[in-house]
Amino acid sequence: MTTRLGGPLVGALVGLAAAGLGAVFIADELTWRTFVLACGPVAVAAVVAVATGRSLTPPPAAAAPVMPGVGPHSGPIPAAQLAEPARAAQALTDRSTLVEACIWMRDRATSPALASQLDQTFQKVGVAAVDATGQRFDPAVHEAGATVAAPGPAEDGIIARTETVGYADRGRLLRHPVVTVYRGQVRA
Repeated sequence: MTTRLGGPLVGALVGLAAAGLGAVFIADELTWRTFVLACGPVAVAAVVAVATGRSLTPPPAAAAPVMPGVGPHSGPIPAAQLAEPARAAQALTDRSTLVEACIWMRDRATSPALASQLDQTFQKVGVAAVDATGQRFDPAVHEAGATVAAPGPAEDGIIARTETVGYADRGRLLRHPVVTVYRGQVRA
């Protein structure tokens, strides 16, 4: 039989001291009756813990399994590890801000050399221009800027031309292309 007295003994002593002080403050004097009433439950719990060999505190938890090459999973989390998600979120925000600024510059570029350099840089980092000419109009992906008469019934709802190119960053649409859509049929 193993008796763990550290937890119950310390707990009982602290409880007795607190109960005794409480009794003195409440009763304005320390008599054996006020002491027994105040400390009785704590003393009974300590006696039961010692008699049964059980602690008032829970037994220590089993050690977490150690993964090979990772180390034990206990102790404080390193501050650098806590900061990683925040850094990643900030990097994504910074990237989005830079891409939006470059798109704004590309829209206003009058120099063919500057426009070409921006297009090449977009391609390197995964930003693609979206030209929707010839596709079926989808309001979730395209923004209708104008409509023109369709040359035939098959062209109804097809995009005639892209007025302003859109942009997608790694497959995520950043800006919808503004398009002109064929509508209706020309009557002869």
